[in-house]
Amino acid sequence: MRKFQELQVIFDTDGRREAVGTVAIGEGRTYFEYEAAWQRRGIELAPFKLPIGQNTFQFETRSLVNGLPGLCADSLPDGWGMLIMDRFFQRKGVRQSEITPLDRLAYLGDSAMGALCYHPADGGGDRAVEAVDIGHVAREACQLYEGRIEQASSLLAKIGGSPGGARPKALIGISDCGTRFVSGANALPDGYTHWLVKFTAPRASSDRPFGADEGVLEYLYLQTARDAGLAVPEFRLITDEAGLRHIAVRRFDRPDGNRRVHMATAFGLLHASYQMPSLDYDQLLTVAWSLTRDIGQVREQFRRAVFNLLAVNRDDHAKNHGYLMGETGRWRLSPAYDLTYSEGPEGEHWTAYQGEGRNPSVEQLRGLAAAASIDDVSCRDDIDRVRAALERLPQEFKNWKIPRKHANRIIDRLQEVA
Repeated sequence: MRKFQELQVIFDTDGRREAVGTVAIGEGRTYFEYEAAWQRRGIELAPFKLPIGQNTFQFETRSLVNGLPGLCADSLPDGWGMLIMDRFFQRKGVRQSEITPLDRLAYLGDSAMGALCYHPADGGGDRAVEAVDIGHVAREACQLYEGRIEQASSLLAKIGGSPGGARPKALIGISDCGTRFVSGANALPDGYTHWLVKFTAPRASSDRPFGADEGVLEYLYLQTARDAGLAVPEFRLITDEAGLRHIAVRRFDRPDGNRRVHMATAFGLLHASYQMPSLDYDQLLTVAWSLTRDIGQVREQFRRAVFNLLAVNRDDHAKNHGYLMGETGRWRLSPAYDLTYSEGPEGEHWTAYQGEGRNPSVEQLRGLAAAASIDDVSCRDDIDRVRAALERLPQEFKNWKIPRKHANRIIDRLQEVA
């Protein structure tokens, strides 16, 4: 199997492919060099760490998460996708310790999230669309995640290797009628749209305490966030033949047909670790203004800070803050995602509120708003709207028949925070 020493980074929207630059690794250093033609275009894909005005960059490989500059590291998945990749390389006879960051990018090839592709690709090259049985794929994914099987099928390897996050998930195409499902890692046929499906666990475990209810809980959190005024993607529940309900979220990096949109995260833009607490919402509000120059987008980022605090969504690490860039280079916040009840690491938020991660208060929210030039009336309105939306959750838990032990655990914690 070829060990890649350099890869070309390609920008692809609507099939129009342009070379952005080259990423290379050697002798303990990681290099990135822009193509002259891309520099002439002047489109900033990574304005803070790889500004377009400079041609060549180099970093100590060990200083970078996953050994790559954030522009490329954003393409790599988290625990679940890495597991799928590792199984692929294992079948090729490559030990995990021998897999390089460039091998992983080559595995993704044209299937990375967002608008970036990597050449030459080495993910098997299977672009055929296959019918998907959600229940079957969900069971296989959960068995692989739990260690009860060693190898992923070719279908799961194709649709599960690029999504981020720790939970088992897959890229799925859903028909316009909502009843047919196909593999969604590559281009879809007419009549289908791109979705990300997170598979619900059939049983509770230490790292997935809500078991068969986790899909419904995320659905209700997205609904609550939408009611609170946050921008969220389209979402729905898919019930398989075993009765498990899986949360499906419309992909905002594939908004129309097969058009691709460049996506970045705070991790990729800032080289901020997502493996340990590394950010403050002060920084995110500054990033929102620096990227968009739009106070409306800053206000949206503030509403998310309010929601994550009051809803006890403490899984707010650097990869869970996203941004989208249009073809002209204009940035905006992505819809909010990965919104659900989460206690966070040791009860802390991954992203702090003016330095406070364990017990942030309304005072910290007011301080964030003031620092971002959000007036006090707007600050109070956002807090009140989130509180009002959360007050409807207990009734929703009853409507959806969430077990009392789960509902009480969440409601009690929400009341403590409030």
